[in-house]
Amino acid sequence: MPSSRPAALIVEEQPFVGMVASDILRESGFDTFHAYGADDAAEVLEQHPEIELVVTDAELQGAKGGLELAHRVARERPNVQLVVTTAGNEPSAADMPQGARSLRKPYASGELRTLVAAKSLLAEA
Repeated sequence: MPSSRPAALIVEEQPFVGMVASDILRESGFDTFHAYGADDAAEVLEQHPEIELVVTDAELQGAKGGLELAHRVARERPNVQLVVTTAGNEPSAADMPQGARSLRKPYASGELRTLVAAKSLLAEA
């Protein structure tokens, strides 16, 4: 039976960071999925059209980084909310997909909750 809760995908190479983000989002009312890279994320997104939120690290390893993933999601699924996290330099507005929000790591649980809630409220307006 499908869940009535919104679904989120967390794309994070560091398992502990991904678990923390998942816990925060579950407490905020989301079902969560986890991917460790852009290729994994593409597979999860294909298998789960119910995903409404993607939280991705900008600095993923491999040929496709988190920013490239965010741009792909923005093109292919424009209704999906995007949050791009980074421990390094924040991406410039020109590097981010339109409508994506950035969040600097380490972040407090309230920062992610507030960002996702604010974006959800804007989408409903």
